[in-house]
Amino acid sequence: MKVPAVVLLILGSVHLVSTDSHSLSLEGTYISGETQFPEFTMVLLVNDVPVEYYDSGIKKIVSRRHWRVNDSIQETDLRDYVIADLYTSLQNSLFTMMKHSNQTQGVHVYQRFAVCDLEDDTLSRFFVINAYDGEDQYQYDALSHTENAFVPEFVWSSVRRNIMKQKYSNIYRPLCVRTLRRYLQEDKNILLRKERPRVRVIQKTEPHSGRTQVSCVATGFYPRRVNMTLLRDDRPVPDRELTGGQVLPNGDGTYQLRRSLSVSEEELRERHRYTCTVSHLSVDNKLDVNWEPEAPVDPVLISAVLIAVLVLTALIITAIVLCRKRRHTGIKNLCPSAAGVKYAAAQKSDADSSSSSSGS
Repeated sequence: MKVPAVVLLILGSVHLVSTDSHSLSLEGTYISGETQFPEFTMVLLVNDVPVEYYDSGIKKIVSRRHWRVNDSIQETDLRDYVIADLYTSLQNSLFTMMKHSNQTQGVHVYQRFAVCDLEDDTLSRFFVINAYDGEDQYQYDALSHTENAFVPEFVWSSVRRNIMKQKYSNIYRPLCVRTLRRYLQEDKNILLRKERPRVRVIQKTEPHSGRTQVSCVATGFYPRRVNMTLLRDDRPVPDRELTGGQVLPNGDGTYQLRRSLSVSEEELRERHRYTCTVSHLSVDNKLDVNWEPEAPVDPVLISAVLIAVLVLTALIITAIVLCRKRRHTGIKNLCPSAAGVKYAAAQKSDADSSSSSSGS
């Protein structure tokens, strides 16, 4: 199942760090055709943490707040209205797109992603994105009440535009803010916690190209909003040279982020200094980790050392062979054995002792 490109951009990009920013997002999915998935699903998230779930199979909202024992979700007004409105809207939009694309069978997916943000307890962003089979179809900014349709069927008339404006202004906007504030109050120990990222720079050799991959890695942080920059000699590396950049979940409720740069052997010899710098709500200042490649060994020097070792080894082997031949042919004292050396040394010591005794 494809995910809308804009949704991936929002969920997976490197977010700017805000002093006090929180979000409530809703992800709705409608599927037509034979599939093992429910026809309709809805997930509600606070600061990217799932808190509620609904699907057409169980036909009820269940809590995803695993940190609460025997959690009972408080009923809120308009809950049933939101589910019914979302289901009908996604179903009608999917059929519209199937007709537009001349598709009568097969598995097709229509999705909606909506989010409202509070910054310093003020609504700063509220928008909706719809997608069909992973391709964006229209976007709606519920604060400025402007829309952007990518197919003619979703271009609103003036009457439709006015209806949507009233719906979002009078129903969804206050509901989104109220629900977000309620969750932040009830689960502040979980949703408002701050966990410091662990930052490091790692390098490895790419198996196919032989180049060196330098990666800036931050992990174990919460909330997910983070700002990461990879510097080369104190200058930001252009995004086009980097890979990665998606914030991914860890299994313990924290997040991780990696951005990588492929470095050639020539660049390694230039001895650039690479710095991974990370900003996050859990730290007052930026976290900086430096890495500088070691000076590459001169190949001429390596060759000279190898030649010298080989020559020395050959000389030693030649000397040993000659000594053995001379011993076997009867030539004495040219290559004395170890025992002979010890015996001669002992004789000399005895002679010195005798001379000393005579002199005294």
